[in-house]
This record gives sequence, C-alpha cells and structure tokens, in this order.
Amino acid sequence: MAEPLSPHGPIKLAMSVDDLFQFRGLPYPEGYTAQRVVRSLCKAFERYNLPPVYSFSNTSPTEDDATLFDVLDIWSEAGNHVGNHAHYHASLNWVTSAQYIADIQRSETLIERWIDRAPTRYFRYCLDMWGDTPEKTNDVQAYLASAGYLPAPVSCWFYDAQFIVPYWRTLLTGDDQARHWVQDKIVEAAVAQLRSQTAIARKVHGRDPVHIGLMHGTAAMADTAERIIEAYMALGVEFVTLEEAMRDPANAIHPPITTKMFRNTTQKWAEFAGVETEGTPPRELLAEVRAVSPVEGMSEEEILGTIMFNTVQPFGAQPTFDEFDW
Repeated sequence: MAEPLSPHGPIKLAMSVDDLFQFRGLPYPEGYTAQRVVRSLCKAFERYNLPPVYSFSNTSPTEDDATLFDVLDIWSEAGNHVGNHAHYHASLNWVTSAQYIADIQRSETLIERWIDRAPTRYFRYCLDMWGDTPEKTNDVQAYLASAGYLPAPVSCWFYDAQFIVPYWRTLLTGDDQARHWVQDKIVEAAVAQLRSQTAIARKVHGRDPVHIGLMHGTAAMADTAERIIEAYMALGVEFVTLEEAMRDPANAIHPPITTKMFRNTTQKWAEFAGVETEGTPPRELLAEVRAVSPVEGMSEEEILGTIMFNTVQPFGAQPTFDEFDW
C-alpha cells in the first residue's frame, strides 16, 4: 500500500484541465485530434467518478479551425465546465495590462455561451503568471472583479506540458518502448509532485489546504490520465469541485508576493513563507525526458519556444525565457 500523502487524512484535490485546443501553431500528433483527446479525458474522469471539472482554454487555435468549438460541446455534454483563459495565452509578464484585459474580453466573445453554463465564472491566468509588477496584477484583478470573474489558480502541477514534445517524438519515430517509458515518467512525475507540493503546502499553512491540480489537453494526457487518477486515488486523494477548492483561503487569497517566475500558488506561498521547495521543479526527471527519441528540429526549445513567440506576436511583444527554470 502506498504511503499516505498526509498524516492528517485524505488530500482533497479539484482537477482542472488547461488548453483543450493546445496552442496555435502546435499540431496534434498523427492519429490524435482535440476531439479524441477530450473524449479520452472525459472517459477517465467518468470512470473514476470525478465531480465536474473546469477547463481553461486559450481560444486562438479556433482562428485556424472553427471545428475546435466542438470540443467544448463534448466537454460540456460530459458534465464539465468551461472558464476563461484569454485568447492568445500570453503571459501577463510580456504584455501590458490593457492588452491582457482586451485578450480576456476577446476570448469571452468566442466562448461566452459555454462560460455562462458554468455555475461560477472563473478565469485562469495564462501560465498561472499573475504579472511581474503589482500594478499589472492590480489592473487585471480589478477588471476580473468588474467582469464577475474569480481567478482560479493552480496549487499542484507536475509540469505535464514539458512532456508534449518528447511524447510527440516517440509517436513520430514509432518507438513504442520510448513511448511507454515516457508514459511511466509522466505518472512518476504526477505522483512525486503531488507528494512534494502537498508537503510544501502543509509546511507553509500548518494544515492541508484543498488543492487545485492541472492537466493539459494533449496526446500525452489522453494516454495517461486514467493511470494518473488511479495513482492519486491509491494515495487516498478525494476529488472535489473547483468551487470547494476555491472556498479554501489558500486558493482564494493570492500569495502576497510579485514574481516573474513560473510558479504555482503553493510555490508562491512557499516563497513568501521562506519554505524550501526541493524537488520542484523535477529537473533531473525532465532532463531525462527531454533527451528521449531525438528528432532534428523537434527540441523543446524549438517547438515550445515558437509557441511562446506566437502568443505575443499579435501584441508586438517579445517573450522572455528566464522565468522558466525547469
């Protein structure tokens, strides 16, 4: 039997999913579509009786393929909910607050009918980055309040977006052994990061807050979501709604720090409290995965770096990469 996550009882966790359309300019591997991925995720959630899950998807890919809106129908018909994640998925660090707010509004015009079906209007900051200056954060927070949105952070992630490119390479090369190895590493990361980040949060808060987890709408998640959820349940995780998670002050109150770094809420609270976050990010594991099944022109830097540039090009801005230290 797996060692429990906490001596205080089960960890409560609200699962969430970002970017059901992936990102503009990032195709799905051959044999995968956004529709196939979302059906796989819904099947996994239904199999393990998860409560309704919120998704937060940047909407820019729909500019190239309007059939992607079908994904939100599939998602909603399975009993899940939709929030706002802006249109282009630019970090608030890289654009002005006025540009960012306009991007939130642009996305709402496209998916308002799905947002309005949800019991709560949630917004998730792109990359969970709340801005590199207090002024930017305050501007956007003020807008969200006036627009009736609650910002929904992430408190526990396992860097699953860093598996997108390596997993794609294993599929492209037909290397089944490498593909299964990457799947195992995804589950390993999901379990290890849950254990690490819940322990960090417990040390910071002196209790176990309700956590908000994260997956992305990718081929890798389509093929491993059931294993991840099964592993979490074996650890005694109790899945709850995002509404329940947001009633916990550790999620409802934004940590009182400003950082440009790629950090979730648990990491930000830890920085504020001076608590070490050893093992997060899981740099050694990610370095192993980054090296699997090499293909010329398909490094993480080349693929995801291009995607980052795509998010800010409409604003005439430039991304910076020193925020990411995995």
